[in-house]
Amino acid sequence: MTAAAVADQVLELGDGRALGFKVYGDPAGAPLLFLHGTPGSRLKFAIGHDAGKELGLAIVAPDRWGYGLSDLPDAPSLPAFAADMAALMDHLGHAQFAVGGISGGSPYAASVAAGLASRVTALALVSPMGPIDDPACRRLLSRFHRFAFTVLPRSPRAIAAAFAVFRASLERSPRLAARLATLRAGARDKALLAQPEIARWLLGSFREGLKPSLAGPVCDLQLFSRSWGVDHGAIRAPARLWIGTADTAVPIGAAHLLARSIAACEVTELPAHGHFWVVANYRDVLEWIVVTMGAGAETRRSLQGATKP
Repeated sequence: MTAAAVADQVLELGDGRALGFKVYGDPAGAPLLFLHGTPGSRLKFAIGHDAGKELGLAIVAPDRWGYGLSDLPDAPSLPAFAADMAALMDHLGHAQFAVGGISGGSPYAASVAAGLASRVTALALVSPMGPIDDPACRRLLSRFHRFAFTVLPRSPRAIAAAFAVFRASLERSPRLAARLATLRAGARDKALLAQPEIARWLLGSFREGLKPSLAGPVCDLQLFSRSWGVDHGAIRAPARLWIGTADTAVPIGAAHLLARSIAACEVTELPAHGHFWVVANYRDVLEWIVVTMGAGAETRRSLQGATKP
């Protein structure tokens, strides 16, 4: 089965809300809950479908709140998101699972790892948004990040207006959308989005997430801008964080602060790489998850013994 043939699924939560998702890779494999960024959708992880099958991973890819097929709750919070993910993984029959988050999905992933600590076997955070509400972090924010993550969140209408422009570009001019997505990015990110296949996949994920409404990014930015209400000290799983030194989309200092708040978190700095590093290196992340969570002894031994170029 190709990634395009993976069926949409919708879970009705206890309060009647819809939670949309896909399961890429090997549906019978070791479960990995992977959370997309801001914006994004369940389509984000289609790129990992073939590698997931090969590595024996069932990549559970939900639309986060307000994106794609998923409804927004009346009182969104990061701890409440963990409860929804518990319901999803219960529905799929997974008592234990790994968790990953990319960019704006990382605060949600860390919340799941903290709130469901006894169930989470590994935590992967890629180009993550960190806790900018911390006073030490706020002092280090660039002018752009201070506006985007402390000023803009005060006005839901302003957030919606900004993302409405981006949504319109996705529909009418993908080339313009790619330029907007990499407006402040470095050369490596621009080069990645200049590749037609990557641009179609990534922009398609953005388009699907923003299609029904702009509620997702409004929710994200408002949650990111205040105290997360998550005890990262409760995280028991081994964790790893990847951050490019040329990442301009998220505050790098906040990413390091997030890592320091997690007891067993290894940090991998990626010299000269930007926010979209994972687009060309997603297999590195999946392989780390496989080895860490112990998914499949034979696969684990082969990966540990492999010599990488």
